[in-house]
Amino acid sequence: MLKLVTNTQFTHFTNSANSHKNSNTATKSHHHLRLLQKCTHLVQFKQVHAQIIKASFDNSTVSDTQLAKLIESLVNSSQIAYAHLVFNQIINPSAFAFNTVIRGYAEAGLGHRGIQLYTQMIGNGLDPDSFTYPILLKACGDLRQVKGVHSLVVKSKDFNSVIHSLTRLITFYCNFGDVKSAQLLFDQMAEKNVVTWTAMINGHVKQKNYREGIDLFRKMRDSGVEVNELTLVSVLSACANLGASEMGKWVHEFVDKNCIFLNDKLGAALTDMYAKCGYIEEALRVFKIVLEKNVCTWNSIIGGLAIHGCGEEAVKMFWQMQMSGIKPDDVTLIAVLTACSHAGLIEKGKEIFYNMRRDYKVEPNVKHYGCLVDLLCRARLLDEAYEVIRNMPMEPNAVLWGSLLTACASTDHGANVELAEIAMERLIKLEPFNDGNYVLMSNIYAAKAQWDDAGKMRRLMKERNIVKNPGCSVIEINDVVHEFMVGDGRHPRSEEIYSTLEYVAISLREECYAARVP
Repeated sequence: MLKLVTNTQFTHFTNSANSHKNSNTATKSHHHLRLLQKCTHLVQFKQVHAQIIKASFDNSTVSDTQLAKLIESLVNSSQIAYAHLVFNQIINPSAFAFNTVIRGYAEAGLGHRGIQLYTQMIGNGLDPDSFTYPILLKACGDLRQVKGVHSLVVKSKDFNSVIHSLTRLITFYCNFGDVKSAQLLFDQMAEKNVVTWTAMINGHVKQKNYREGIDLFRKMRDSGVEVNELTLVSVLSACANLGASEMGKWVHEFVDKNCIFLNDKLGAALTDMYAKCGYIEEALRVFKIVLEKNVCTWNSIIGGLAIHGCGEEAVKMFWQMQMSGIKPDDVTLIAVLTACSHAGLIEKGKEIFYNMRRDYKVEPNVKHYGCLVDLLCRARLLDEAYEVIRNMPMEPNAVLWGSLLTACASTDHGANVELAEIAMERLIKLEPFNDGNYVLMSNIYAAKAQWDDAGKMRRLMKERNIVKNPGCSVIEINDVVHEFMVGDGRHPRSEEIYSTLEYVAISLREECYAARVP
């Protein structure tokens, strides 16, 4: 609720302004700026506005400058409506005034109003400055508008020098999923700084192009550009998702060698990387030496212990987190529920889930329900899992139905065909071309000797042109990640690889045969 300004405060503001009534223009201007810094409510801003108007009769230039500063203060206080009213009082607004109001609309989620204001700015014959385009990008609501701003940047006189605008463009292209355009722009840039490189690397990582992100980091390193903490965090994220432990260890060594402070973000990224690459002991060691642990740092170690099957240790860490004064968030609860699921801590997991709202003020989302369903499915409590799916407040997604289908195939008493058919019916609608679901359902029918139904499922795959996706293996050698698929000939050294594999196979057969000779 807005706290109203008291009469005492009104008097203080008014008297404070009036005491400078006879001061010179510069003193008044300085006084108004000091008052703006103290404003916390709209009524106070209006009072300062009134004083600026009173003082402006002798000097309109100073008045416009002060009004621009008033607009900036209003925008910073999320008072965009009144800021625009003040803006309209300026006869010839500066680029600074336009930029400030455009930024205000962008931050208020009214980007279209900001774009309209930019059109007015151009109509007034005012040239955009180096801050205009980055601010205008914030107002963009879709990829079409981003490309429109891109064209404006290209047409500007100093295209090659607006590195901040181009870097911001790269970020926005990546945020809208158009990494191809971002990479094309990046490659065309004559000058790139650490922020530009980091934006492109981070863009690849966010779009799950992990190998491309690591390859780009390698080029950045070779180009001599100094990396920063944000660069390393993005690279470590890529390493974690690829299992590229060699590169991850290189980053850790780089941090130690250059005495880079292991803050919460970098510590969380390193912990996560080691855990996902299979080095849980090293992850614990890093976690312990991070001095400033925030919720992300705790989430990394709890999640790491969870995926390593160390459920009880993860739950203990969960309690330690709370004892240290850090409040769990929705990600923390996903991690600890996953830990309970992997360790078979059924009752503990259910207790945490059903008390989320009361104990942690976190509303369960579909991922939390997914963890609960997985917990129940692993415990073979299929009927209870189905009831959770049926009664959850949001629409269940393919992950939940997939968990139930998988559990139906591996019950101790044989496949549960009835529940499997219910899950498969939903999955056909949600994931009509997911080959794994059809194969699994066919196997469930086969396990119950329902050969006609198993055949129907295979025929359905054929009719829909659904092909089983080949398996994929990934290995890392000398900081380079290599990916292989069944029958894959895309690798540049595939002939040597297949020749070596054939030699190994022949040698194994010979060794086995020799072992049988007395």
